[in-house]
Amino acid sequence: MRRERIGNAVRYTLLLLLLSGLFFLSGNPWILGLAVLLVIIPLISACLNLYVRRHIRGKIQLPTTAPKGTACMGTIVMQNRSWLPAWKMQCKIEIINDLTHEKQEISFLMAAGARRQSSREFLLQSIHCGRLYVQVQSVRILDYFGLFAVKVPLRAASRLTILPEMFPCEVYVSPVSASAEEGTAARRGEDRTEVFQLREYQNGDDIRRIHWKLSSKLDTLILRESAQNVRRSMLLFWDKRGACSPESMDAQAETVASVSRALCDRGIPFDLCWTEREETELRRISDEDMLLQSIPALVTQAGLPECPMPEMEEYGQVIYVCPQAPEEYAGEQIHYLVCTDREYEQAGHTVYSAENYKERLERLVI
Repeated sequence: MRRERIGNAVRYTLLLLLLSGLFFLSGNPWILGLAVLLVIIPLISACLNLYVRRHIRGKIQLPTTAPKGTACMGTIVMQNRSWLPAWKMQCKIEIINDLTHEKQEISFLMAAGARRQSSREFLLQSIHCGRLYVQVQSVRILDYFGLFAVKVPLRAASRLTILPEMFPCEVYVSPVSASAEEGTAARRGEDRTEVFQLREYQNGDDIRRIHWKLSSKLDTLILRESAQNVRRSMLLFWDKRGACSPESMDAQAETVASVSRALCDRGIPFDLCWTEREETELRRISDEDMLLQSIPALVTQAGLPECPMPEMEEYGQVIYVCPQAPEEYAGEQIHYLVCTDREYEQAGHTVYSAENYKERLERLVI
């Protein structure tokens, strides 16, 4: 767009110089009038655009999801509420992948007639999965000669989730049942997420365990007694906190989705957990329908270092997907799926890269 404006300025200057030369050679007043008009028109047009810019409204329309590597159509809708047309609007759209932090820009021209609404379609495509944040970076109204650009105070944005692909994967899990793990909800303990029984409040009890809603109904303080920890059988955890390339993040997303589907195919219920910017998300997955509902949220954004970690010691088996295995988490029940280009071998680790993950994870033994 900048190059086009420079070209317009060069052509305008050459035309103005040509008219000036013809006037000095011929002395024709009509040529002088034409040259003066050539100077006035862009200035008047720019002044009118200052009025029009305050009456421009816009929005971006996108589908909710789209497959990876496939072009999809987006639409920007502009409404001109003024009594003057905007013949040439220079639009620039910025696209940010919240998962891989990739950025791209799309620029195009469009027009909006007086008291009219117009729309312009544009193509979106991403080779990596993730949530695309699509926003209007700038809108400028150009004068009739394309010399002066008046910025429009317009903000519009929308989101589109690019879904990860799933590759064939077979997961073989050693049999561990929740009933075989230590702890039960039928015994008194310290797990506040599991209630052992309800009783009346006594002096010295922890007020944080008071059941306030039930207490208000019974007009007496009722206390929740916690049960022992219940260790669940399977956790599939994606740690998105580590810095890595867009290719690595994309490979990890497809790994989590494919391993999850393999667990569903084998009829193994599990908890699917991943890090976000400020909190950890956890979904209970028992079938493929629940998995498909969770995948768009799974790939929305990368995690931050301050995001809390799940309580992995509550699970009999943990599949830990990450770009680098953390030193502080180790245990026989944790199996790491590490996406890296660095070669190393360690017990309980399956190492793969963004180039060979489909082959390396075709048959996975946990």
